[in-house]
Amino acid sequence: MPVVFLALWGLLHGLGKLVRLSPEWPLWVVALAGALAVELVLGLYRYEAGAVAPRRGRMVVALRLAALAVLGWILVEPVWVRMVERDRNREVVVVLDDSASMHLRDDGADATRLELGERGLEQAGIVKQLSESMKVRTVRAARSVRSAGEGEAEGWGDATDLSAALGTVLEQVPPDDLAGVILVSDGRHNRPGRVEDVSRRFGILDAPIGVVATGSAEPPRDASILEVRAPEAIHLGDKMRVTAALKFDGYKGKQAKVRLMRGDEQIEERELSIPQEHHREEVRFTTVPEEGGVGGFRIEIAALEGERFADNNAWEFETSITDARTNVLIVESSPRWEFRYLRNLFYGRDKSVHLQYVLLHPDRIEGQQDELVPASVSRPFGEAQATRLPKDEAEWRKFDVIILGDIAPDALDERQWQILDGCVKERAALLVMVAGPQYMPHAISSQAGRGLVPVETYEGHRNFYSAGGEPFRFSLTAEGRSHPVMQQATGETANEAVWADFPEISWRQPIRSLKEGAEVLLTANAGGEGQAIAGGEGLTAALDALAKRRELEAASALLVTRQTGKGKVALLLTDRTWRLREGAGDLYHHRFWGNLVCWGAGPVLRAGGSRVRLGTDQLTYTADDRIKVTARLRDAELSPVVDDDLKAELLRDGEVVSSVPLAAVAGSNGLHEAEMAPLAAPGRYEVRLRGAQADRLSAEEGSGAVSAGFRVVGSRGPVELAETTLNRPLLETMAQLSGGKVVDPAKAGDLTGLFLKEGDARKELRETPLWDNALVLGLFALLLAAEWVIRRGGGLP
Repeated sequence: MPVVFLALWGLLHGLGKLVRLSPEWPLWVVALAGALAVELVLGLYRYEAGAVAPRRGRMVVALRLAALAVLGWILVEPVWVRMVERDRNREVVVVLDDSASMHLRDDGADATRLELGERGLEQAGIVKQLSESMKVRTVRAARSVRSAGEGEAEGWGDATDLSAALGTVLEQVPPDDLAGVILVSDGRHNRPGRVEDVSRRFGILDAPIGVVATGSAEPPRDASILEVRAPEAIHLGDKMRVTAALKFDGYKGKQAKVRLMRGDEQIEERELSIPQEHHREEVRFTTVPEEGGVGGFRIEIAALEGERFADNNAWEFETSITDARTNVLIVESSPRWEFRYLRNLFYGRDKSVHLQYVLLHPDRIEGQQDELVPASVSRPFGEAQATRLPKDEAEWRKFDVIILGDIAPDALDERQWQILDGCVKERAALLVMVAGPQYMPHAISSQAGRGLVPVETYEGHRNFYSAGGEPFRFSLTAEGRSHPVMQQATGETANEAVWADFPEISWRQPIRSLKEGAEVLLTANAGGEGQAIAGGEGLTAALDALAKRRELEAASALLVTRQTGKGKVALLLTDRTWRLREGAGDLYHHRFWGNLVCWGAGPVLRAGGSRVRLGTDQLTYTADDRIKVTARLRDAELSPVVDDDLKAELLRDGEVVSSVPLAAVAGSNGLHEAEMAPLAAPGRYEVRLRGAQADRLSAEEGSGAVSAGFRVVGSRGPVELAETTLNRPLLETMAQLSGGKVVDPAKAGDLTGLFLKEGDARKELRETPLWDNALVLGLFALLLAAEWVIRRGGGLP
């Protein structure tokens, strides 16, 4: 046995130098197990030797040892690992900027910018030269990307999106085969995507961007609107603030008039003095629309003498003016800081909320008697302070969001808790509980009330003034990183950084455990680093890791949410969210509470009545944008209604163009959603709801089918011809980040060396399992079968 053990051990070590062995145990254990198995086989032979002929016995032993060797081969899982060279099917993509600015003919030029760039490529013969050793493909880019022969949507050339063009190349060409890009452009990128980010990806792939820069660096004489910033929606009676960025080239010492229009009506006019040759200025307008609906507004510059482009002096935009608001009720015991900032936020700043608040124990002068004013959504907007809770169940059910502060157990009786339970579970309202050291949520005595709390709390007779331990910072959980309530910045990394930078908090209320279905979005991080939990292999280990993570999250939870019936419950285990304002005003505090309200109550939809409402995610779309349609159905008691037959009809000029079915959003307050494909033809469109339940609810309100309008445009404004000068710095940045270079059309041939490189063959790691195949398994089965036949033929059992 020792001899066999040493032999196997040496054999495995030698084999390990040729192939990779992957046993789940050390090699010496494999060798020891093999030696034991050989000893057993030989011992069995000595036992059976007297019962069979020696030749048959030796054959049985040989077959057994061979089967044992195959089994050992399978157990050590040998894998042949080697580096191989693979020829790459390299491809260069020629991207032609086909936007409107590339069709300009600059002063002194004999052709357009695009024609000059294409002429430079043709004269250099670069495409023909590259085609001899690799694949070369040409695409056109403007607002989107089009291959040769592919049709264009209306207004396709009215914007330039170089980021999307390069991103499309990365999507279409395998990374190993991408040799690079030849870009013919003036660099006038004017869409939101960052060209720098996609250029870095080309650099990582060793795929340079060679740029043929064409265009004039001297701007023509022209006045233009560069940008307009205006709200998508405001509430009737609010101020609408509009900011327009303007440019004037070649009009030093002149006067210009800028107007804000609604339809054919002039709302306001400003006269500007232009102090320099290349002048940039922002103009701000403020107006209070007197009528609701979707307002078609326009910023325009009065025509100036000698302008190069006359069609970039006006910018149309739409703003929805609605009186639809989210009904919010706050019930608090005393005016603590959390209540004060929250009341000021919803009452003074956020006009999308119709607020009612009840302070059970306000500061008052001795002997002062409060007027009896029950909280009600029927009170005029702006009258927020109430002195009594809603008078009956019908009034409670009219609130979309109910926020409970640190209220005493007797503040709400059992009947009122049952009404709240129905508001959440049936009416699909959002209930927010803000923890306090005295009562909330641990002191709730009502059975219905405790059933709404998404956690198991400690005993109700104590207080938590000294709870919280060490100061802590906010930390997002895995669920919180992608949850809509927790979004403070675009991108997961940026969002986490915002939350991590908030100031330290000194108080939170502890809990015992989470209830089934509860989800922790925010935790307290006292040590600066979250505790990582590694899950082992297998389902059991993964479940153990999940249970451990939930245990740790419960121990440090700050925000717990739970789907409860048709509605939602959110529990804040700290009353310090007002600290989000530190150093930032109400930006992050407003965004957090706005996200929370929108998540629970749903979006504010601009068309319809109390039972059926409808809206689209934007008022203005381009031919590349998908259109999201959202509808909400509720009955007379504002409980959500599901309509399986609900559909949205798309109309233009009163004629039905198409229709799409709307699907109910699970766990929402009657929301139904659908997406429509982009519309190529510009103009005004209308979406109309049709469905058995929707028609019935609309008829009960005394109205017809609910509809909402929107507009499709070639671009969102005259940005393409606003700035037409060659943007060489951007092109140089793209080339530098990707390892390419920028040349003029006359030197386009200098780009050839970027793509014709030695050693196109690529080395790659290949792994071939030598144990996991049918041949090995078949050999093992054949050996066992042969051993059985010979053994049985000799009379052995």
